Parts: sequence; C-alpha cells; structure tokens
Amino acid sequence: MGLISVFGIGILIIIMILIKKQSLIEIVGNHLIVKKLSEKQWYHHKWKSGLFLFVLNAVLFLLAVGLIFLSGLFMIPYLHILIILAATLTSIYLWIAMRVSVQRPKKDQLVMGLVGSSFYVILFLIFLYLFMILEPATPEHDTFMAAIGLMLGMVVSFVAWMTCFFITAFQKK
Repeated sequence: MGLISVFGIGILIIIMILIKKQSLIEIVGNHLIVKKLSEKQWYHHKWKSGLFLFVLNAVLFLLAVGLIFLSGLFMIPYLHILIILAATLTSIYLWIAMRVSVQRPKKDQLVMGLVGSSFYVILFLIFLYLFMILEPATPEHDTFMAAIGLMLGMVVSFVAWMTCFFITAFQKK
C-alpha cells in the first residue's frame, strides 16, 4: 500500500505542476540555462531543439536509472525515492527552461514538444512490448512482480510524456 500512496502523491504533484505551469515559467524565466539556450542559433530551429530535448530526456532517464542502481548497492533506505524526486524536479525545471528560452510560433513549439517528448513514448512502447512477451523462465517462476514493474514503468513513462509534452509544446494563455 505504501508504494501506491507514494505513486499517487507523485501523480498529484505532477498535476499541480501542470496547473501552476505559468507561475513556474515566470520563476525559471531569467536563469542562466535560459540565457545560454536563447543565444544558441541552432536552438531556434524546431527540429534541432526537439532532438536536443529528446537526447536530454534520454540522458536524464539513464542518469536516474544509473543512480537508482547505485543506491541499491549502498543499501541506504529511501535514497532511491530522493533520486526519483530529484530527477523529476530536474526534468521539469529543464523542460520549463527549454520552453521559455525561445519564443516560437505555435506549430514550431508543437513540433519541438512532440519530437522531444517522443523519448517517453518509445520507452512506453518498450515496456508494453516487454509486458506482452513476459513469460516465466521456468515452470515455477512467477512473473507477477515483473509484470507489476513493467506496468509501473508504463505509467511513469506515460506521465513523463504528458508532462514533458504539455510543458514544452503549448504556449501560455
């Protein structure tokens, strides 16, 4: 029950972040990352900035997975939860920074958001494929925990896709 409540709290936090997106955009607006990105000429191109966002998402994901793996070796309780929280907040901060760095037309912003957030769609499809082909290695091997892990991976990647897409693709109103 503890995992479900932590997961539910995480979903609620993401919903609150999406609701308060405009306030967060105003806070992030003048940071160093925003200034550096806005100075780069390549970043003004919708496809290149989308590809940059895609690679950034992949690097952040792999870094988080690597740190979670290392936290398991140290046997420090709840360190993995702190790593997940830090990775989530870092991702959201960087998505907002990328969003406010350059003012683009709606169509260009949508293309950048679709290309960049598609990393999480690919990740979702990989988890779905692994879930569909999940079979026990031996007759006495139970695949229940593996199935639960893959379903959680699908939910997390779907929520990450939605959050990344909504933050990076849509203009303020």
